Amino acid sequence: MKTVGQILREAREKKYISIVQAEKSTKIRKKILEKLEKSDWKNLPSPTFVKGLLRNYGEYLGLDVKSLLAFFRREYDEPKIQKTHISEKLGGRRFRFTPQIISTAVLILIFFFAGVYLFSQYRSFSAAPLLEVSEPPNNIKNETLDVNVVGKTYPDATLKINGQKIQLSPGGTFSVAVSLVEGINTIVITAENRFGKISTEKRTVVVESKNAGVVDENKGKGVNLTLHIGPQAANIRVELDGQKTFEGVLLSGSEKQFSAKVRIKIFTSNAGSTRVTFKGEEKIFGKEGESLEKEFKKE
Repeated sequence: MKTVGQILREAREKKYISIVQAEKSTKIRKKILEKLEKSDWKNLPSPTFVKGLLRNYGEYLGLDVKSLLAFFRREYDEPKIQKTHISEKLGGRRFRFTPQIISTAVLILIFFFAGVYLFSQYRSFSAAPLLEVSEPPNNIKNETLDVNVVGKTYPDATLKINGQKIQLSPGGTFSVAVSLVEGINTIVITAENRFGKISTEKRTVVVESKNAGVVDENKGKGVNLTLHIGPQAANIRVELDGQKTFEGVLLSGSEKQFSAKVRIKIFTSNAGSTRVTFKGEEKIFGKEGESLEKEFKKE
């Protein structure tokens, strides 16, 4: 049984018409005519468009258009041709979500995330955590009695500055004020992961003069005290009349004066290394490593 393409080609050749002549007369491009004569329906537009082309080309060749279209319908099942065109528009192949495909995709995702988790655990176990310190630079000279330590580590790491634990911001960033003493200050920053692997960075800061410190405008008014730190560093927060004025790490040997109108509240993470001179008396806060908060009021 002849195909539609064979019928078209034989009719054209019988009339001694070249494919170029047919293109000029029908205004149908040569490559489209060639596909029609090869019955190459997969590489032609939708069936509706193909029927229009067959009608025009068949009339030009003097064929019975109704018979030609009947041959076309018998040769190819029209609904299948439509599905083929839809699939080609979606990427050249048919695709359906089946329970088997969904189950396979879920298993692949489970294995993928399990692999990522195991890799992260292996990395945490085998290597020390990230520790980047952007400020301060090493071996700098400072004119003030404090400096900001800024950097980044892993969010689940334990960060310490001179042995004092520091709270990390979301994402593992940190920015901590560190009080200095006159002369050479060594700041030791460590990050420790859950497996005990430790990364360490050191910064040396030289303070040239104590006179570069900030002068407290309230000195001599109300409540006055001097805070002494040693033999270890301590994480300190100071509130003057309810307003936080300092929060950071004070190195061993640090000494800071505070004045307020009514009250001074001091929190320390290391009570054994925190002493206060208040009304001429020096008092230690508590035990080494103990966290305490004390308040000093005007009588």
